[in-house]
Amino acid sequence: MTTIERLHDLLAVSSICDSGPTKKSLITRAHQIARRVPSVESEMTNEEVRQCLAQDAAAEALAVVNEDGCPIGLINRSIFLEAYARPYARELFGRRSCIAWMDKDALIVDAETPIEELVKRAVAKGAKVLKDGFITTRNGLYAGLGTGFALMESMEALEAEKSRQILQSIEYASTIQRSHLRSSQEDLGAGLTDHALVWQPRDVVGGDCYFFRRLPEGLFGAVVDCTGHGVPGAFMTLIALSFLEQRVTRETGKVDPGLVLGDLNRYIKQVLAQGKESHASGASRSDDGMDALCFLLSEGGASLRFASARLSLLLVQGGSSELQCLDGERAGIGYVDTPDEAVWSTRHLALEPHSRILLFTDGVTDQLGGPKDIALGRKRLGEWFSMVASRSAREIGEAFLPYFADWQGSQARRDDVTLLAFTSEMGQ
Repeated sequence: MTTIERLHDLLAVSSICDSGPTKKSLITRAHQIARRVPSVESEMTNEEVRQCLAQDAAAEALAVVNEDGCPIGLINRSIFLEAYARPYARELFGRRSCIAWMDKDALIVDAETPIEELVKRAVAKGAKVLKDGFITTRNGLYAGLGTGFALMESMEALEAEKSRQILQSIEYASTIQRSHLRSSQEDLGAGLTDHALVWQPRDVVGGDCYFFRRLPEGLFGAVVDCTGHGVPGAFMTLIALSFLEQRVTRETGKVDPGLVLGDLNRYIKQVLAQGKESHASGASRSDDGMDALCFLLSEGGASLRFASARLSLLLVQGGSSELQCLDGERAGIGYVDTPDEAVWSTRHLALEPHSRILLFTDGVTDQLGGPKDIALGRKRLGEWFSMVASRSAREIGEAFLPYFADWQGSQARRDDVTLLAFTSEMGQ
């Protein structure tokens, strides 16, 4: 299954959820929470209304209708009985029309009104709807009476169902995202004898991704940090991975990391219509993109060619304790302010045997924590890497997890976290 097919599956999740049996039984209209409570006519006296309430102890309110059967107001049980219990109230008002104590501004809605619209109108009316309830009609005639409690219950159930569908969609999106990354994990394992890959989305799905392909000239790799996290970030990763899959696997010559970043920049700007002219005219309101680092580790691991947009590479050459920090170029990929013709240079590193390389996204360095609740920072991460660089890449990855967790402490995770450590030797 291609990335585009996976993306289509993700977009189809909502329709799959909507067609399920749960939605059919869900309360979505006003008439589903209203019951046919006997109404009272406007000509009825207050004494007759009192008798009606005495006969139906469960009735919290009564709808008042005119001679045509159209509702004109509502009588609240508590308010009516409290007023009627006052001294001489029965003698003074018992034979008068019940409209004297009727709420003339009651909420009246059509029976087919959606629950969401009903809630909006109830809020506009104020807290009295929770106490008095609302009246439903069909063709303008009285149809039933709903309580504020029933309205709250139905809205809670509706929101719970929507949340369930969203979570179900996100879980499915996670399956799609992870299935696409699985082939990269396989190529990474086949291409590097010693490596560690940490990928921890902040949410169920994330905006970080990676891509690895074993090529005749070596191992191509990319670490990408897209704008945002969660579902928006995940959609951006699918766009990036779709491009890399097509661009790298179909390359006939030697893959150049800098050219790949330049092509990715133009692709993102085209797909999201993020050219400066489109943005200025209002055709596109988005300004999304990504930080990315692409590399090509030569067969045998003697050299590394890489290009980077905002991401750093840490290197400790084999037999040395000196840390080299190679920063990425400042321009990001795909953003409105990044020119279409932007160029990222490809740098060449000669690697000694058993060199250690560390790549990471800003979810690592921007994480707050430590005794002062500050960002981890690239300098502090580099110092840690220098201390553990003599170990295997696998051991470095294992050591990173408790180190990072200890730094984070009780602080919330700020962003998606991706970290790749590897030794320069290639697999067979």
